[in-house]
Amino acid sequence: MPGLTMNCDSACIPIEKPLRKRLLNRVRLESSVVPPMPAPYLYMPMEIASRELDSRLLIALFAVQAGLEVVIGQKWLLQKNARAMPKGYWIFKTLTPGDAKQMQRIQKLGHAIAAIDEEMPGLGDGSQRLRWVDPRSVNATEAIFCLGRQHVAAMERSYPDHAHKLITTGNPRWDFLRPELRGIYAADAAAITRDYGRFLLVNTNIGLVNSAKNSPEGLIRALTGDGRINLDLPEDRAFVTDLQAFERANFAAAAPLVRRLSEAFPDRQIVLRPHPTEKLEPYQTALAGVPRAHIVREGPAAAWLSAADLLIHTSCTTATEAFALGKPAICYQTIPSPLHSYFLSSALSAIARSEDEVIAETQRILAAGSDDPAAVAERQVRFEDYFAGQSGPFAAELIARFVADATGAVALRPHKSTWKPGLLFRKKWRPTAFQRNIFPDFSADDIARRLGELAAQIGVSEPLHVRRCGDGQFHIST
Repeated sequence: MPGLTMNCDSACIPIEKPLRKRLLNRVRLESSVVPPMPAPYLYMPMEIASRELDSRLLIALFAVQAGLEVVIGQKWLLQKNARAMPKGYWIFKTLTPGDAKQMQRIQKLGHAIAAIDEEMPGLGDGSQRLRWVDPRSVNATEAIFCLGRQHVAAMERSYPDHAHKLITTGNPRWDFLRPELRGIYAADAAAITRDYGRFLLVNTNIGLVNSAKNSPEGLIRALTGDGRINLDLPEDRAFVTDLQAFERANFAAAAPLVRRLSEAFPDRQIVLRPHPTEKLEPYQTALAGVPRAHIVREGPAAAWLSAADLLIHTSCTTATEAFALGKPAICYQTIPSPLHSYFLSSALSAIARSEDEVIAETQRILAAGSDDPAAVAERQVRFEDYFAGQSGPFAAELIARFVADATGAVALRPHKSTWKPGLLFRKKWRPTAFQRNIFPDFSADDIARRLGELAAQIGVSEPLHVRRCGDGQFHIST
């Protein structure tokens, strides 16, 4: 039985419990030995495909060129498979308490751990608190790939003993907004334009009050339960109170704003794009029958931003993407709140504090064809303070190089695929409706096609092999 493997696309063969137990005991025994240097395998668990998949595929493209084999996948299942995969390098998407538990478990199995903190790109002054970062996650990492100077400074203040782990790379999601890679969204943007014509894009980010995951009370209990919020501290109580008031006001204002925009701009469609974790039903009910109003969720944000005339948002991270693309944005500040400085998006947008001001700012920008150049220049200074990797090597390339060096992959080139999932590898999972919504069921052809498009953008001609290893799990190699 040892050494028996299955092809990735073969049917799942049931394993009798005694045999599975013996195999697991054997793996546990092997994992108790002091781990050697990680082998040239890179694992990247993901949560929200529309936000993360393209960036992880870009890392994978550079990583395979550097001699690594890559496995990407939906995080809940991929992390369970850590015991069944060769020792390698894992890149987590965040540094939360939930990540800490998985990092510690996977590290004990002999894998090395790094992280890209996807919470950082949307935060301005909020980055100073690092509320979501768990010390155990920081302890478990070999490296933390930082967004820019402000990210490094915030981490150094909170975790000075781990300053040597901080590597400024930028974020691979913003690689796609650089001129060299923007073309990857050209076909998607053209299709959107064919379907919608000229439109105004309205983005919301109401992840507490309108969450599809849980009730606001349930989410707050979860945040307090894992230590991200301590309601015994006055500053944390104030933060929760401010966040609830902020989101309630934004939620209440979203549908009326879409109706007002529809009335004020009869020559344009109005596209509302809620955050991937939000419920759609309240918007669908509120906007039923509103002329030219559309609620969408599919596809990456950059494609919709590229096709839109401008972005209107309520402190959404997509405003930073819009700025990188040179797309004007308006931040609708529905109520006075300290959270306007907590999020970076306000600093990169024109500001409106009422529906009338939103309409006036929209008219001004549409008439001029762009925002005020002097204001844009000031925002550029702020943007570059937070976002590295706007020229030179891509963030994805720097991350791939680091992992290749850490695993000795470069010395192994040319490297051919050696891994196949064995008996302990789990192929199936039972996603909730919410999980399936944020991570659809892709095929190997879907992933291979996207990798081919990325390769064409950066001039890579070496063919890649993509195998679907289970639900939402893919092995990428030469």
